[in-house]
Parts: sequence; structure tokens; C-alpha cells
Amino acid sequence: MKTMFKKETLGIMALAIGGVLLAFLFAMATGCIGGFSDENVPEGDRCNPLDSHNECASGLVCTGQGPSPAVPYCPENYCCSVDSNGNLNSTNPNCQPGCNGGAAAICAATKDPATCAVAAGMAPPSADGGTE
Repeated sequence: MKTMFKKETLGIMALAIGGVLLAFLFAMATGCIGGFSDENVPEGDRCNPLDSHNECASGLVCTGQGPSPAVPYCPENYCCSVDSNGNLNSTNPNCQPGCNGGAAAICAATKDPATCAVAAGMAPPSADGGTE
């Protein structure tokens, strides 16, 4: 009798764990920006510059993709607006130099003085040793 109870309990546990894992995987897949597609990603959200197309919403570019500018001192790529000359003009914190904490991450990893200056809220040093 105890053996049967243990087998039933193990079977129910396995089904419960499997169900939770499937629900988690489904939630992760549909929780991606845009669900199962990668179109119309809003400003300030991450994008993939290696995609063959611009996944950002109309009027936005994926920073670092092709001729699009990269966000200075930022390890990630975001959907940002640009002006008619192709310069970043977004007010979103992820589209600003240092990208809302990205410079701090680079500074912690590399100890680069220019990046650490940006992470501290200062202007980065210029090539001649002054500040830009």
C-alpha cells in the first residue's frame, strides 16, 4: 500500500512540475517584447542590432544596427529616435550616454577612466587629457 502511494505521489509531482515548467516557458516566449514577433518595439526598449531588419517602431532605430549610431558608453542596444542627420535625439534614459546604468556596468568590468567618468555623471576626458 505504501509503495502505491509513493508512486502516485511521484507521478502527481512530476505532472505538477512539468505543468509549471510548460507554463513558465510559454510565459517567457509570449513575454518577449511584441509577443512572438519582434516588430514595433517601443522607444527605450532593447533591440537586436544583428536582426536583418529594424524591429523598432516607426521613427526609431536600433542603436548599433548598420549605419545607426550607438549609444555612447552603453553595452546594450535600444530603440531610440534620431534627428534628420542621424544623431540620437531621444530623451529616454536608455538612449542617453551611459544608458541608465550601462556605463556603471562597463566601468565595473573594465575600469576605463572615460566610462567611469560618465558613470559618475561627469564629462568623459578628451584625448588631450581635459574634459570634452
